[in-house]
Amino acid sequence: EEAEEAEEAEAAPEEASMDMTPGVFFIAPEEGSTVSSPVTLEFGHEHFTIEPITDPLTVHEGAGHHHIGLDTDCLPAGEIIPQASPWVHFGDGSNTIEMQLEPGPHRICLQIGDGEHRTLEGMSAEVTFTVE
Repeated sequence: EEAEEAEEAEAAPEEASMDMTPGVFFIAPEEGSTVSSPVTLEFGHEHFTIEPITDPLTVHEGAGHHHIGLDTDCLPAGEIIPQASPWVHFGDGSNTIEMQLEPGPHRICLQIGDGEHRTLEGMSAEVTFTVE
């Protein structure tokens, strides 16, 4: 029993040093999946605050909102995300959308932008899938 307690005590410091790096990811669709249209896109985040944009545009440290780019590359950190196709802005702070997509392969870039729509270092993810 003492050996089990010792093991638990050793494991605790590892848990305390868990990675707290901010990140974004796709909840749906799954990487490499085949889906039907309309496609539900859902995204998640960790160690970061998702908030609606404000007027006037205001940047808050550690906060921003989602953007997706359809069949395009993610942008380098520090760039302003265009407010035109193929980009969709989620300035209301939402994290889900249903999209009508043509059959075939697709690649979606998920990118976080700050209150001025400027991309943030390490805050992007991609998913590829096929619409049947």
